[in-house]
Amino acid sequence: MNKFKKVKIIDIVEFQRGEDLPKYNMRKGKYPVVGSNGIIGYHDSYTTSKPSITIGRSGNVGKPFIYDGRSWSHNTTLFIKKFKNIEPYYIYYLLKTLRLEQYSSGSAVPTLNRNHIHEKEVVIAMDLEYQKKISNFLKTIDYKIKINNKINDNLVVNHLFQLVRS
Repeated sequence: MNKFKKVKIIDIVEFQRGEDLPKYNMRKGKYPVVGSNGIIGYHDSYTTSKPSITIGRSGNVGKPFIYDGRSWSHNTTLFIKKFKNIEPYYIYYLLKTLRLEQYSSGSAVPTLNRNHIHEKEVVIAMDLEYQKKISNFLKTIDYKIKINNKINDNLVVNHLFQLVRS
């Protein structure tokens, strides 16, 4: 039987602030530059290993993003610097449920402080194999949603072309 345990986020992952990279300093490359809204460009070097999990730190605060490869974590994000005996996709899906935007501060531009979320308590499954099963199930659902969205997009485009032709 799988055991669950209440832990602080700092007990399972360690966040670090991303690094600044203005658009004019981006050099054409294969590594995505991940900002608080997702991929904002590509660069020839990376700051984050596979998988790259970030959350919005400034602007679009608290939204988790995962990229299954190396990337550059922009200074508008916090990225997971260290995984501590936890399945990466499991923590990604857990982060999606935590409503981290409520930990933001700042009046003009919302900002998320990693020290505030490091102390948040969460309940996790302790068994890594169980974490992987949950993650794989959720990844399958996400993949099906992605395929359905593509189908819907194609249906809309086809419908618009038919309207234009008639």
